Amino acid sequence: MKGFVNILKPLNMTSSDVVVKVRGILRRATQEKCKVGHLGTLDPLAVGVLPIAIGNATRLFDYMLQKQKTYIATFKFGTATDTLDRGGIITQTDNRIICKSDVEKAIPNLVGTVLQMPPQYSAKSINGKKAYDIARNGGVAELNPKQVTISEITLLGCPGDIVNLPCDVFDESSAKIKNSVDYQLVQNEFAFRITCGSGTYIRAIARDMAQQMNTVGYMTSLCRTKTGDFLLDTSVALNEFEKEPLKYILPIETALMQYEKIDLNSVAGSKVLNGVKIKYDRENVSTISMSIDGILVGLGEIRDKNLTLKTRL
Repeated sequence: MKGFVNILKPLNMTSSDVVVKVRGILRRATQEKCKVGHLGTLDPLAVGVLPIAIGNATRLFDYMLQKQKTYIATFKFGTATDTLDRGGIITQTDNRIICKSDVEKAIPNLVGTVLQMPPQYSAKSINGKKAYDIARNGGVAELNPKQVTISEITLLGCPGDIVNLPCDVFDESSAKIKNSVDYQLVQNEFAFRITCGSGTYIRAIARDMAQQMNTVGYMTSLCRTKTGDFLLDTSVALNEFEKEPLKYILPIETALMQYEKIDLNSVAGSKVLNGVKIKYDRENVSTISMSIDGILVGLGEIRDKNLTLKTRL
C-alpha cells in the first residue's frame, strides 16, 4: 500500500500521535504493517491539514518540505508566554493598547526571506537534546536564527471583530472540529492569514510582530488550511478515517500535480530504473514525474539532455 491520507489534526495531539493512530488503523484494516510518516509538524494546540504518507510515499518527504503552507492564526499582543502560544505560562505583560495601524505598519517588516529565531519550546535538537526538554528543565537552549520565507501576512480581523475561523480551534472533539466557527476577537487580539515556506514557526511570527510594535505577544490559535496540494476542505477527521480507512487513501500522484510528467516505454523505463542515464531531448528540469506505460514509477531529473532517476516510488 502506498499513498497519502489528508488528516485533519485535532487539538491536543502531537503530529507523531496522529502517525501512530493512522498506522494502527491501517494495520487493523489490512492486517499488514506499513510505513507511515507525517509531512510537516503541527504543534499540539494547532489544528488542520496534516498529510500522512503511507508506504513508498514517505520517500517524498524532502519534496513536501518545499511546499508552501497557509494558516489562519490569531495573535494577542500585550502578553507573552514561555511557549509563545496559549498553552504556556504568562511571563510578561504590557498595558499598551495595540491598534490596527500598529499592526499594518509591522507586517511589511516580516514578509519576505527573513531570519527567524526558533522558539525555546521547539523540537530543535541541541547536542542531542530537544530544545523543549531543555526549556522544561529550566534551561535556555542555544538556538540559531534560521532563514525562512514568509510570502504573505494578511490582516483578517481586529479587536471586537467577529471572524469566521475555518475550524473550531478550541473544541477537542475531532468530530466537531471541522465545523467553522464565528469567533469574536478580544482586546489586543488580531486574526491573520499567513502563507509561508517550510520551517517557519507561526508562534515566532507573533513574537516578532509584537517586537516590531515594542510590545510582547503570543499565538492564541492556529489552523493550517493548506500544505502543497492538500486542503482543509478535503481533509478527514480521525474518527471518520477509522470507520472506512481505505476510502480515504489518496494516490501518490496527489502530491505531484505541480510537476511536469513524462511517460516512458518499457525499454527506456527499465534503463532509468536501473540507474542508467538516457538521452532525453529537452531543457533542464530539476524534478519531473516519470511513468512507464502510464504507471507512476518515480521522480527524475533532466540535465544536459540526460534523464536520470532521483526517487523511486
